[in-house]
Amino acid sequence: MALAFRVRFHEGWDTLPQGAETLFRNAETQDFFLSATWFRLLAETTPETGGTPFVLTVEADAEPAQVMACLPARLHDRDPQFAGGRSLVGLTTFYTMRFGPLFAEGVDAYAACTALATAVRDRRPAIDGVRFDVMDPASPDFQALADALSNTGFVVEPYFQFGNWFVPTAGVSAEDYLAGRPSALRNTLRRRGRKLSDIGGRFVLIAGRDGLEDGIAAYQQVYDASWKEPERHPRFMPALIRQAAALGLLRLGLAFVGDEPAAAQVWLVHGGRATIYKLAHDERFKELSIGSLLTRHLVKAVLDTDHVTEIDYGSGDDPYKQQWMTERRERWGLVADNPRTWRGRVRGLRRVATRWGKCIVRRQP
Repeated sequence: MALAFRVRFHEGWDTLPQGAETLFRNAETQDFFLSATWFRLLAETTPETGGTPFVLTVEADAEPAQVMACLPARLHDRDPQFAGGRSLVGLTTFYTMRFGPLFAEGVDAYAACTALATAVRDRRPAIDGVRFDVMDPASPDFQALADALSNTGFVVEPYFQFGNWFVPTAGVSAEDYLAGRPSALRNTLRRRGRKLSDIGGRFVLIAGRDGLEDGIAAYQQVYDASWKEPERHPRFMPALIRQAAALGLLRLGLAFVGDEPAAAQVWLVHGGRATIYKLAHDERFKELSIGSLLTRHLVKAVLDTDHVTEIDYGSGDDPYKQQWMTERRERWGLVADNPRTWRGRVRGLRRVATRWGKCIVRRQP
């Protein structure tokens, strides 16, 4: 007999059943970006994103109930990306590196996703569409979710989001890794490193609470003097840095010229992976290649001290990342419209028409 499921929407984290907490703890051992700590941090520091944070749980409809899957999400009453309709979107922002449903060991992912999709489709007030970002298209979970949405009536469209460059580093020393970088980069590091030393440059690495608040202030000073746009969620990065320090994940690298902070990088080390999460440099020191020199300093730390098995350069296909990394994977999203609502039906018809139009154009000689 097929296992029957029920789906519950939990507003907030205090009402989650114990089984859901177990799923999050298990996920955290593999990936910080799938941990309850991460999702709570997003919910608390990015309210400008809008929507009400929920955790959907898929539970076996039996006694005692067993949690088979979890999906952190936001429920929007008026989402401009869905023509002002109601939407359910994954609990992600542009800060997110990876996302996906969490499954109990041995669970049928497609069956659990079908239960989720059916509950969302049938919820009242009706939900016009769903969107899940930053997923691994090579994962069977991605296909299970796409198939489940499609087979419960949603009009589904996968879409590319960004490339993710990385390099495997198991058993690799910093010396060997740096020796394998392109000669132009090695020459730049050598020349600019000598120049930085001549003018009194230095590096600081913060991995815990010691010096943390001064480090956050230096990071913010560099970021404000960089080329980057102001943060849309100004509370997020300081909160992430503090949380990462408390968990032992933080590698906050700072480069100084004299007493002036010139570059800052936030790396997160977890589960054998070092993620280059956020970086910036003061434009006044650009000619020193100060960001590259700081990257070299952090590479030495994560390879020779932390002995990570992978360095991940986060989101984007920026050409400079290819000087440091060797492999590329992709992150994709899923958007799906609910044809049981008029907004979902209109959006779905437009999506199908666009798809057919592209097919016709491709077939023309």
